[in-house]
Amino acid sequence: MKKTNGKSKLKKFLLISSIILATFFVLTSATIALIYNSYKLDKEKLTILNNGIKVYSAIGEDTTIYNTNRSIISIETLPNYVKQAFIDTEDKRFYTHNGFDIKRIIKAGFVNLTAGSKSQGASTISQQLIKNALLTNEKTFARKIKEVILSIKMEKEFTKNEILEMYLNTIYFGSNAYGIENASLTYFNKSSKDLTLNEACCLAGLIKSPSYYSPKLNYENSVKRKNLVAKNMYKNKHITEEEFNNVISKGIILNSNVEIDHSYEKEAIYEACKLLNLTERDLINKNYQIITFKDDKLQNEVIQASKNTLNAQEDIHNINLDSLSIVVNKLGKVVAYYANSNYDLHDIKRQPASIFKPLAVYLPALSYNILTPASLILDEEINYSGFSPKNADKKYHGYVSAKNALSNSLNIPSVKILDCVGLKKSKEMLTDLGINITNSDMNLSLALGATKNGVKLTDITAAYSCIANLGLFREISFVDKILDKNGNIIYTHEDFNQQVVDSESCFLLTEMLKETVKTGTAKRMENLNIPIAAKTGTASNGNFNTDLYNVAYTTEHTMLTWISNIKDNKLPNEMLSSSQPTDINKQICKFLYPNSVKDFVIPQGVQKMGYDLIEYENNHRVISPTQESERYIAYDYFKITNPPPIIEANNETDLNIELSRLGIDLSFDSKKNKIYNVYRKYNNNKKLIQSIKDSSGNIQLKDTNIFSFDSLDYFIENEKGEVISEIKTVRPKDYLVNLLNNNITNGKHKWYV
Repeated sequence: MKKTNGKSKLKKFLLISSIILATFFVLTSATIALIYNSYKLDKEKLTILNNGIKVYSAIGEDTTIYNTNRSIISIETLPNYVKQAFIDTEDKRFYTHNGFDIKRIIKAGFVNLTAGSKSQGASTISQQLIKNALLTNEKTFARKIKEVILSIKMEKEFTKNEILEMYLNTIYFGSNAYGIENASLTYFNKSSKDLTLNEACCLAGLIKSPSYYSPKLNYENSVKRKNLVAKNMYKNKHITEEEFNNVISKGIILNSNVEIDHSYEKEAIYEACKLLNLTERDLINKNYQIITFKDDKLQNEVIQASKNTLNAQEDIHNINLDSLSIVVNKLGKVVAYYANSNYDLHDIKRQPASIFKPLAVYLPALSYNILTPASLILDEEINYSGFSPKNADKKYHGYVSAKNALSNSLNIPSVKILDCVGLKKSKEMLTDLGINITNSDMNLSLALGATKNGVKLTDITAAYSCIANLGLFREISFVDKILDKNGNIIYTHEDFNQQVVDSESCFLLTEMLKETVKTGTAKRMENLNIPIAAKTGTASNGNFNTDLYNVAYTTEHTMLTWISNIKDNKLPNEMLSSSQPTDINKQICKFLYPNSVKDFVIPQGVQKMGYDLIEYENNHRVISPTQESERYIAYDYFKITNPPPIIEANNETDLNIELSRLGIDLSFDSKKNKIYNVYRKYNNNKKLIQSIKDSSGNIQLKDTNIFSFDSLDYFIENEKGEVISEIKTVRPKDYLVNLLNNNITNGKHKWYV
């Protein structure tokens, strides 16, 4: 009876389990089928590869780039080793799988699990094509599932050769080259059908990481990767041992022809992607058109100015220099942009060095009325809890005006001013100017442009443009309009500006930076003979200079030129911020202003005011003139709300007297703008001993005709007859009696008078 019950329970369990498994299988199959059928393969996007992006200058000149209809290659024209290089490197079971490689997935999963990271990928050529042509780069499980499903569907619709052809015409090779034909032209200046085995291995090796394995950016990495591709081909018996040895014995010879510059267009495309929240591939697929603010003639001048200056340096020092020149008009529109670099400079951040001083130090100090252009700062040795900055020339200059401290880019005054302003106010000002710094940057080295993560060069340009526009801030922009393939406008630039700094402070800072051109570090620009402000900057890593800057602006344009050597992070000692970047901006200005340019308008809240020159020189303070003589009055611009204070100048002087056997020695300190009448008074009769005029320093006099007098008063009067010293009284007889007691009687008798 018990056995029967046991068998019954087992049958019941098996029946229930079978039902559950069947239900699970049906539901899973239904879910998979539902998911599979929900994803549609867009065959048109895969097959229409002649889409592109057309970029137009402000006057309508077409500078089409990324238009792949100019570089489609038929797979039938490619040598077999070119195709095989990619297959052996990216997907060796390409011809046997149905869109995804289960063996590769298992192997990659095991490797990644044991390595503790995603060090190995498992995407087939089919999956890579689907991702690049139809999907985004987001790393999610859902996108991966969609990628696999669409790859399976594509394998059913197209032959392997068709898939490989679409892949080779779509894949990104770095240096803004899409597709193997563009890549072959970019790197080797030849059609892909003419590629050698060595060159094919190089291009196949790029796919994994176009930047890391770029022969332009990382030559040694590229050679190693090229040799690994050849090794895989030899291992898979697709090349002979002789061919393999031939490849690994060779380097990589790149195309030496000058490429057409598209740096402005690339930035415009980059901005358009952000504006529309689309990828670059989306723009290509949609055949979008972008109208920019680019001035073609100016762009050519900027390129030529950069090449004229930097090519000579590259030849002399046998180096590759990176540079960027930006020109923005007063409305914040980028009218020229030349990025001379193999690196992506879209969002590059560099240490701003001294071009940060006007933004982080002087502008907030002016804004809070802590400083005027005439204010004096003592340039001396300082130490703030171990931070002891030095000037570039390793010297101390004593009292210097804020204007001269900035124009000569002195470090110590900058640190002192920031300490007075406060780091919080400095950070707030930078934020208002569109520059964000981290909490770790909140220290006094910020005054020297030292930041943890660096600053975007476009942000620096926008900040200086704000100063040029008297505190009106605009984000700089490349794109005027974006049109779809039918010519419909889908985006139009709108001018948005905001007053973030008072115009008076910006004008005073501009006057200070004009001095940089007249007598300071940007003096090379002086003979332009136009109203222009400028600032230079040099960043270093301790042993070598790494970055050189010149930022200049007029009422019409703001321009920034930056020079570096990103690969080695060092520049030749002969290259200086006051030289090469300044020369480039000077050449740009010569083109922009063949005659002249309007000067900066003085805001209503600013006036030119006088201050006391003698107090300035002697007591190092800026006060209103204490006398009417123009000879002792200097002038500068001040805010009406922060004029030179009216303070009574210190007219007192200390009179010192001392008796001797020859008479009375008198001494006092004199100022060169004062008249000092030195008097002796006896029985209400005063006699002028001497009148001192326009003398500076310690004055020493002697009065010898004294021994016929009893008691004498000495004092000093000014030109108005006012006594300006303490009245000193002496009795010459006291000296004679002391002399008698000490020297004649030897102290045996005491004489008194």
